[in-house]
This record gives sequence, structure tokens and C-alpha cells, in this order.
Amino acid sequence: MSMKTRGTIAAIIIGVLFLCSFTTPARAEQEKPAKTAKTQEQEEQEEPEDQLTKITRFIAKKRVNAAYIMGGLSFLNFNTLNRNLAKGDYPELTERYLTYGVGGHVIQNKFIVGLEIHRYIEKTPVRSTKAFNTSAYGKYIVLNFGYLLYSKKGLMVYPLGGMGFGELRLRVTENNIQSFQDINQYQKGSESITRSFIVNLAVGADYFFKYNQKKKGKNNLMIGIRAGVLLSAIKDDWSVNHIHVADGPIAGLSGPYVCVVFGLGGWMEKLIEIAIS
Repeated sequence: MSMKTRGTIAAIIIGVLFLCSFTTPARAEQEKPAKTAKTQEQEEQEEPEDQLTKITRFIAKKRVNAAYIMGGLSFLNFNTLNRNLAKGDYPELTERYLTYGVGGHVIQNKFIVGLEIHRYIEKTPVRSTKAFNTSAYGKYIVLNFGYLLYSKKGLMVYPLGGMGFGELRLRVTENNIQSFQDINQYQKGSESITRSFIVNLAVGADYFFKYNQKKKGKNNLMIGIRAGVLLSAIKDDWSVNHIHVADGPIAGLSGPYVCVVFGLGGWMEKLIEIAIS
């Protein structure tokens, strides 16, 4: 893992923790004993590594948190885009895509903050009788907020609302390859990109095996399910082969989805350690 990637992961995780800290009741702050001048002076002299160690310990002791991998099925609304392709005598796109991704969330006093990154698997276009083949894929990142409605013996159910950014890519390639011996044959083609602001509305359910309330699910295996819908609220223009065009069809990562989740509780502090090591 590169230093740039580690720094990005650390910044994202610490940002989530910062947002989650607003859910801590004010009364808890009032009940804290006043710090002595000596204690404050010692804290000011502490090194950044010591502060990060305190953060990781705080997460493990005070909050339910988990990191996980995700996989599922999404249905994208390509009605307008497919009509535009049909006018140009291009094959229409499928609207069903397998997805995979990674994510994590923190639960503090029933309030939930989480981050997810998803990618759509590009389907290899079926050879058609048309002069060109088409395919599409995409990706998005979303910051989720939720509230824990039900929690009992490791089972947790909650609604989620999130926002983020998505990217849709359309590939068009000339249908002129007949044999492996044509690997160096010239092909006409293009790659078009459009980006949009994403809104996520979903319901989630997680189950921590052998859940221990005192440990907040640390080191427990977790499985879950998400069902929801993505909305591309604000769409950008298309870029065709890195050239901006203003007459492209309205399209984005909009549609319902369902995915399964598999992960481990108490991994937020481990990810911080990996990111800064």
C-alpha cells in the first residue's frame, strides 16, 4: 500500500470519526472532571502517534464498528441512454449489473456514520449484427448516516441515508474482430464518461456472531444485507475521449439495488494502524 493510499484511508476514517463525535451527548462532557494544568500541559506535549493510539482505543471501547466487503446486484435506469443509442444504431445496454465494494460504519448512541465504495462489473458485450458493440460500468463513493432502530443479541436493523459521487462510463468499439489473428487490427471506438451527485436511501440489517455487549462486537464475524435505491440528483455533461460535449443524454447511476455484507467487528482501529504504519 502506497503512502498516498494510506494517507487517504487515514483521512477518510478520521473524518468519519470527527462526524461521529457530534453524536456524543453534551451531558457526558459536563460530567468529565476538570483537567489540571499539569494534565493539559502533558497532553499538549504528546506526540501525534499517541493521540492516534488514544483514538483507536476510544473506538474499541466506546463504539460498535465494523469493516466489510460487499457484493450485490444493481438495476440501472438506462431508458434515455438506450433510446439515444438506438437512434445511432448501437446495441442497447443491459440494466442489470453485479457490484462489489468495501465499507465500514461506526455506531455511537444509536447514530450511525459509514463510508462505502462500490464498483459495477462491466459486462462483456454479446457480439451483435451491428457495426459496433457497447458496454458500460461505473463506480461510486457514498457517506451514509443512519439511526439504529432495533438491536438484540447481535442483530442490528437501521435505515440509511447518504450522499456522494458516482461515475458512469460507456464504451463503444467497432465490431470487426473475427479471429485472434486480428489482435493488432485497427478498431474505431470511444469511451464516454459522465459524473453525478449521488443520493443513497436504504435499509440495512447486520448480525454479529457471538455478540458481546461489553466488547461491542470486537473481533466478531458479521454478515448483513442492504436494500435500497440510488438517485443521481445532479448530473454533469458527458466527456467523449476526454472532450467535453453538451448534447449527451441524461444518464447516471440511478436505480434499486441489493447487496450482502461480510466483515469483522472492531476493525476501524486496525485500518487506522495499517494506514499510518
